[in-house]
Amino acid sequence: MARPIRETGPLLAELLRPALREPGPLYRCLAERLRVAIDTGEVPSGTMLPPERELAAALSVSRATIVSTYQHLKADGWLESLRGSGTWVPQNIPFERHDGVDAVSTGRLFLSADGREQRSGPGEVTNTSGAIDLSVAALACSPTIEKILCSLTPEDLHELTSHHGYLPHGLYALRDAIATRFSAQGLATTADNIVITTGAHQAISLVCRQLLQAGDTVIVESPTFPGALDVFRRFGARTLPLPVDEDGARVDVLPELLARAKPKMLYIAPQYNNPTGVVLSYERRLRIAELAGLSQTIVLEDHAMADVMLTPTDKLPPIAALSDTARIHTIGSASKLFWAGLRVGWVRSPDDFAARMLATKTVADLGNPLIDQLFTHRLLAQIDVIQAERRQELLPRLHQLTRLITTLLPGFTWITPSGGLSLWVTMPSGNAVEFADTARERGVIIVPGPALSVDGGNRRSLRIVFSASEAELDEGMRRLGAAWQQYTHQQSRLKARLLV
Repeated sequence: MARPIRETGPLLAELLRPALREPGPLYRCLAERLRVAIDTGEVPSGTMLPPERELAAALSVSRATIVSTYQHLKADGWLESLRGSGTWVPQNIPFERHDGVDAVSTGRLFLSADGREQRSGPGEVTNTSGAIDLSVAALACSPTIEKILCSLTPEDLHELTSHHGYLPHGLYALRDAIATRFSAQGLATTADNIVITTGAHQAISLVCRQLLQAGDTVIVESPTFPGALDVFRRFGARTLPLPVDEDGARVDVLPELLARAKPKMLYIAPQYNNPTGVVLSYERRLRIAELAGLSQTIVLEDHAMADVMLTPTDKLPPIAALSDTARIHTIGSASKLFWAGLRVGWVRSPDDFAARMLATKTVADLGNPLIDQLFTHRLLAQIDVIQAERRQELLPRLHQLTRLITTLLPGFTWITPSGGLSLWVTMPSGNAVEFADTARERGVIIVPGPALSVDGGNRRSLRIVFSASEAELDEGMRRLGAAWQQYTHQQSRLKARLLV
């Protein structure tokens, strides 16, 4: 390597020091922190790392720990070394490797362990293990929704069936209804700004197909929707985490991230973040709109969960409504409030992007099924009724879940969400991935925080959905309480062995 960057032990130690406080094997925690630093550019390609002994002294750990850290990263291609020449970050840094499987995060929710089969389906012989699934943030149909789905007559269908059926833009009546809703929220929109998509997941993918090239940086709030992480990986993007607190994404750190990473895109869910359920405050929305306009970073705001309101409140405007200069795509979905089986979403794009988005959708699949769009149009006309119905369904389940956690999982904490379908829970100790494995052995499926995080963070957090039935919540949490007792006992025995 010509003129490599040389990283001193003390400087790299400062970067890695937070890993010393993480649960789990120390060399793995250090390796993961160093991998993230390489992936985000904090430790650039071509950097020569300090010798193991020097870095070990700076971190006050054993040399063997640093040797294992380096070896772990070399095995995955993140580091290279040559005897007598040291260890360095290669010029061709690998993207995340997942053995050719695209659905890494979403695969945990819907696919079998080997990724070759879906986990469940109507009429299928599935779930022979009897596991309680508290991992999927989605609802079955409500009575009103089922009534609407059964209401179509031959006369209703005639206008659709007399047409050839190819509508890449989407059904005009639906696009117009969505545009009217955006306009009512302060975001002036016409039907031509709207493209109907196969759920919010495809909407994210279509925007990325327009904008991203391999190696581009995307700032992503963390924790986040796992499907978005899969899409960004699919397009070879490097993701940089934007932390979330009780008021949403932390905009105080955003200017530095924008200046340092020069990202192509910012992805954020301002209304009921999935999984935390928090709402981005008006002041933070305004600041993001301002920063996006100044930096010309494209914003992808995801409102897929926005209609699942547990506490009726005045809806804040979309970020796109707060700037005349920022380039912002706004996504919505029928999946969370209505039913995921419809697979209908939409993306509202700025005028200069609308035609390009239509062309991209046309190439992707020539448009969504028209009958699904007709159903969605009718459901939107009854949205107030359905929202009230969902609140009556979900609030008792949320209260039941928090009561059970208080009783069965003492020391666990959370922020009660005002919307969404899940509770973001923090463990008092331990590692969420390890605990989720123990829970699965006990017959209950939950999602550990790292699966919803850009950098493998949130290692003491869990997503537990309350969209399951009351009976499933009762039994699932009973099993989870037993799993916690087993897990803490195992941890205590491990610590005792280490002390000996």
